[in-house]
Amino acid sequence: MAKASRKADKVRASRDGHEYHEAWTARKAMQLLLGDDHLIGIAVEGLDPDDQTRASPGTVEVADLTLYYGQGTGFEYADNVDVVQFKYSPSHENAEFRASDAKKTITKFAASYRDYKSRYGARQVENKLRFQLITNRPIYPPLTQAIRELAAGKRLSGQAEEQAKQFKAAAGLDGKSLAAFASKCQISGLSGSLIDSKRGLSMLLVDWSATPDALATARLGDMRDMVRTKAGCAGTDRNVIRDTDVLTALKIPDKEALLPCPASLVEVGEVVEREQLPDAVALIPTLSKPLLIHAAGGVGKTVFMESLAKDLEDRYEVVFFDCFGGGAYRSPEDARHLPKHGLIHIANSLACRGL
Repeated sequence: MAKASRKADKVRASRDGHEYHEAWTARKAMQLLLGDDHLIGIAVEGLDPDDQTRASPGTVEVADLTLYYGQGTGFEYADNVDVVQFKYSPSHENAEFRASDAKKTITKFAASYRDYKSRYGARQVENKLRFQLITNRPIYPPLTQAIRELAAGKRLSGQAEEQAKQFKAAAGLDGKSLAAFASKCQISGLSGSLIDSKRGLSMLLVDWSATPDALATARLGDMRDMVRTKAGCAGTDRNVIRDTDVLTALKIPDKEALLPCPASLVEVGEVVEREQLPDAVALIPTLSKPLLIHAAGGVGKTVFMESLAKDLEDRYEVVFFDCFGGGAYRSPEDARHLPKHGLIHIANSLACRGL
């Protein structure tokens, strides 16, 4: 009976792993609608179909997801390509994830790295390709240190050195090739349990929809069905999720339904930094009340605010909301100055970032 129980537990764990992958992918797909990070497509269970015909079987196998950023899907057209693999363990969720746990994945990533270099050349691979291993377990700190120091070509000691040896052995690389490969590897932990991932997706859909729970629940099911279809036989040669797939699953006509107040800012070209900018940047973190910037029309308030937002966005979550919209706020169809429009736009902008 004990053996049967262990077999059943493995089956359940495998199913949980598939569901976790599915829920995480559905939530990531929501980011296709915003475009802030230039995510343009998500290939499920493999690569973009054109890439897949030329890739080695191992390269296809290791990619639970492939994230394409830039102008198009496919390695030649994308600005960046992230190959993602999931490691979900419900029974070891509190155990630190070490190099020994990542061994098989690192070996497959390294083989994929060589395959890409043989097909596209070192320069394109160095500029574009990245590898992500995502797990629900906490990451052993010396492993993170080992990957970082290997990428920098630095000497290691203690537990980090031991983790680095295991990483190097799994990759089968050394010298500059090892450093270049390590610089492309990211291992992310504590990404939540299956229940957390499902709940996060459900809450995101409720928040974005501004609809009754029953409708949000139906949309949740449609999103997961869409991911499941892309991963299955029906997704053969059609396994890439694009923004139109998400809109169809959510039964939303266009992105404007989620972000109803698009900015109408004028492109002014190169900006000369105002002398007041450093003072404003230094002042904002110390404020206990809102800061109001005012001036006569046409002197450059909007450009100054854009510069301020750009300077702060590396350290803080910044939302630049264009409440004027080139005068569009006067239109009853726009009315972006009303909370029922403006606050939905701001909240959804943050939700697109997973917040």
